[in-house]
Amino acid sequence: MIKTFPASGTGSPRQLADAKRARTAPGGAPVRVSVVVPARNCASTIEGVVAPVVDDLVAAGAVDEVLVVDHDSADGTAERAARAGARVVGFSSAGPVADIPDSGKGSVMWKGIWESNGDIVVFIDGDHLAFDSAKAAGLIGPLLRDPDLLHVRAFYDLYEGGRTTEAMARPVLSLLHPELGGLRQPLSGEHATWRSVLASLTFPAGWGTEFGILDQIARRHGAASIGQVDLRYKQHVKGDWAHISLQAFELLYVALRNEFRAQGREFPRHWGDAVLTPGERPGEVVRRAARTQELPPLMSLPDWQDRERDRLAQTPA
Repeated sequence: MIKTFPASGTGSPRQLADAKRARTAPGGAPVRVSVVVPARNCASTIEGVVAPVVDDLVAAGAVDEVLVVDHDSADGTAERAARAGARVVGFSSAGPVADIPDSGKGSVMWKGIWESNGDIVVFIDGDHLAFDSAKAAGLIGPLLRDPDLLHVRAFYDLYEGGRTTEAMARPVLSLLHPELGGLRQPLSGEHATWRSVLASLTFPAGWGTEFGILDQIARRHGAASIGQVDLRYKQHVKGDWAHISLQAFELLYVALRNEFRAQGREFPRHWGDAVLTPGERPGEVVRRAARTQELPPLMSLPDWQDRERDRLAQTPA
């Protein structure tokens, strides 16, 4: 059964910092927390996401860093994020691989894990129109206080969205993971996970990554390792309707590929990797390629152990 937590359960930033100091990371070192914000052309919103976390949680010692992974923005996102107090890394120069074909949100997240220094990694979308530090704190608290939890995902009482969730994610979860039926918003972009768990996962390059994270954690660790927290409301920049079918396709592709893999079967390549829609002229078909590449578990990379040694060497005693 999915554990559900209220947004008010974390307490003040100082109380969260106390809970952080009371918990040790694997190996006995102090726990470090990174808030990672994947961002692309979020200049109008990024400061409103970064500044509350820096001013409240970093200042109190509840969060150690805010990292913005700028995905080739052309609107000054990186400069505004740095001005608000974030450490900013460019997508193209970040991580162990410089060039990733078909890069999307999953690729940005994968690089963000590599670049971060936290034992707990919190992902926050960069396009919130109204954000406060309690939302990040609400994701961190349950992981610090409940040793059985590995992954905590946000849901919102007031949220206009969820089109891909209701049309695709929920039916797929009902088929493959009925034990996750209690998740209110399984594709939420706000979630927190222990670093060691994230490093063991494959990352779909595109929109399927949020489902892919849930699917792999549920298969390996069970539903009891996943929690959700009520963060009350979300206001963000809404995507174009034209992207919904592509998002749904990429999610379904990841779900089917993971299920075939779990059964020891090869994925049927003849099913294709593009969304086909009617064109303007009779009989015309428009082909939109989906991002079906996946990135390997970070811990499988030859440089991962060196990266972890460098990270741990930066951890305060």
